[in-house]
Amino acid sequence: MLCNVVLLRWHGNWMSRERVTCQGGMPGVLDFRKANREHYGNTMQARLLSIKDPQKDLLPVLQYARVLTIKEGGVLIDGVEISTRGVKSKPIQTRQTWWCVTEHEVGFAALERMNARSSSGFNVNDDEEEGLLPAWPR
Repeated sequence: MLCNVVLLRWHGNWMSRERVTCQGGMPGVLDFRKANREHYGNTMQARLLSIKDPQKDLLPVLQYARVLTIKEGGVLIDGVEISTRGVKSKPIQTRQTWWCVTEHEVGFAALERMNARSSSGFNVNDDEEEGLLPAWPR
């Protein structure tokens, strides 16, 4: 799936809203599939591949990836980046969250008002405010 990926964390820490909104996202092909079972068990991984060279990763691979929500022109994905500092060092695992924008205008507008620190990235009352769902009887 073609998308622009906006990173919401840096070294595992949440980035400020100003820093997140100033980046335009990295364009590429989102590849979400099962990870290598021998190394990571029965889990998923997310990769952002280059449009010109589909074998090249543009961002570090997200292991233990899970889709938190698919909403308003984008997909919110959470996972773990695994990196090493040297040959014999233990791997460093840091949390990472991606906002994958599939519809440019709608996705970046949702990013402006998103609260990514919540479990789904959105307020529970968003659908009711926009009139997308019928009003529930109280």
